[in-house]
Amino acid sequence: MKYFICIFALILTLKVQSQVVSNNTQLQNAISNATAGTVIEFADGTWTDVQLSINVNATSTQPCIIKAQNPGSVFFEGRSNISIGGSYIIFEGVTFQNASGLITDGDKIEPIIEFRDTSNNDCVNCTVRNIKIDSYNGTASQETLKFKWIVIYGEYNEVSYSSFIGKNGVGSIINDNHNNSTPDYSRIHHNYFADRIPVNNDVNGLNDQDAIRIGVSTTSLSDSFTEVYDNLFNNWAGEVEIISNKCGSNKYYNNTFRDFQGTLTLRHGNNAEVYGNYFFGNENTFSGGVRVIGEDHKVYNNYFEGLRYRKPNGSGSSATGAINVSNGKPNSELNEYYQVKNSEIINNTIVSCDLGIRVGTAINSALTLAPENLVIANNIMLDCSDSALQEITAPIGTSNYQGNITQNGSWDLTNGTNSNQTVASGLLTSGTDFYRLALGSDAIDAGVGSYSYLTKDILNGDRDANLDAGAEEYGASGTVGPYKVSDVGTTIGFLAFNALSTSANEVKESKMKLYPVPANKELTISQDNGNIGTITIYDTQGKLLLRQNIDSNTSTIDTRNFAPGIYILKTIRSSIQFIID
Repeated sequence: MKYFICIFALILTLKVQSQVVSNNTQLQNAISNATAGTVIEFADGTWTDVQLSINVNATSTQPCIIKAQNPGSVFFEGRSNISIGGSYIIFEGVTFQNASGLITDGDKIEPIIEFRDTSNNDCVNCTVRNIKIDSYNGTASQETLKFKWIVIYGEYNEVSYSSFIGKNGVGSIINDNHNNSTPDYSRIHHNYFADRIPVNNDVNGLNDQDAIRIGVSTTSLSDSFTEVYDNLFNNWAGEVEIISNKCGSNKYYNNTFRDFQGTLTLRHGNNAEVYGNYFFGNENTFSGGVRVIGEDHKVYNNYFEGLRYRKPNGSGSSATGAINVSNGKPNSELNEYYQVKNSEIINNTIVSCDLGIRVGTAINSALTLAPENLVIANNIMLDCSDSALQEITAPIGTSNYQGNITQNGSWDLTNGTNSNQTVASGLLTSGTDFYRLALGSDAIDAGVGSYSYLTKDILNGDRDANLDAGAEEYGASGTVGPYKVSDVGTTIGFLAFNALSTSANEVKESKMKLYPVPANKELTISQDNGNIGTITIYDTQGKLLLRQNIDSNTSTIDTRNFAPGIYILKTIRSSIQFIID
């Protein structure tokens, strides 16, 4: 009861301070008077040349919200850009389209959205969500100017549930600047990136045409702790780096790449984790998976299919392949190529790629330092036409290849050594959207070694003590598969946030009760009639925390491992928010 009283009080407070604005004059007046708890809503229609700079120090319980009154019905056109500084500001619901007269500054175009106000005050705990940027580009003569759609400064910021479509010209879609050594803790999730066109239609041409860039070379040896997850990249061609990691301790997981050219590149920085991602290259030339440069990286539980390492002109690329472990440069500068050290390539599945795992690649003759202390274990490779594992430069130190399995492909390994093996058939079977472990597969229980982080498989199923090789654990019953374009607007991308939101009517119609509210050590779920069925629990960032089937109309969930906060419980018929204190 206390929880609902607090929410009701918060709603009343927000309604008192809410204001619908219909023109730029009203907007600027509302911005000038904004404080914690202010809600400013854009009236439906087309807005031209919106120049918004706001600095408000709000709070987690009283954020400052600037939003479309009806997402999908508010359009920003012309020369529009948004700058936010302060704390706990939310910007949402707007579509950007039909750019014209964009502001230039030397070789740059001003970003569309910047997590920093015009007085250079950064944002902390700010969110941009449920927006759409649709082909909001400069003119043909401005293609080589750097035009970054979103630039993140500050800490604990988020870009989520948005669609970014039709980018052309130079410049990232999202650039987490990481301009100093302070960790960012940014979150980029549940977004849709599609239909990028490279300058002169040349994917081998200009740099800085990525989707996401985290960091810069000058601060690359410091940690960011940014997480990029549950995004879909579709029909994408910009440059070799779709995602460019340029700082330390970042995570990239549960992302899906379809019909693309380029790679997820660990370009600078150390201690990255790449796991649970799906790469479907559709046999496009210059399509790759994960490129590894630097130290202490972990690449595991990923799925790669239909990747082609050749450039569009037919020559081979040293930057592609399903997993590409680069050589380093002696005495490397920060913006060059650090040696790969102490990295692990574990339990990945590679299907119908011309080159699977490549060790010791070099894009130029200066890269002569072989990977050191490299572990490649428990990967499975099916139908790799050129080589399942290509060793261009042998790794040094205590490097180890073990427990890898291939079918229908050659590799630079000795069969039977360290449990590496080739099989004639039965390794994988085709599934609805990707290849799965087959009943009786030699990969089942074939895993070698122990890895503390390998508790789940790519489908979020539980790994058992007898570890399988490959990204999937047979029989683990995980259900977190790859994203499809049909998921846009429902679970990811623009308007998905609306679809996932809950309301008082949904709670009433569900005839389901949750108690106690707020919960502490346990949460009881009760339904008036029939079995509850499968439940899923998500945090407010959309991360799946629990999936469980309940064959009764009442059950109790242990919540002791949940941090205090707001969560969403979903069944096949309903979606309910609850709180843990």
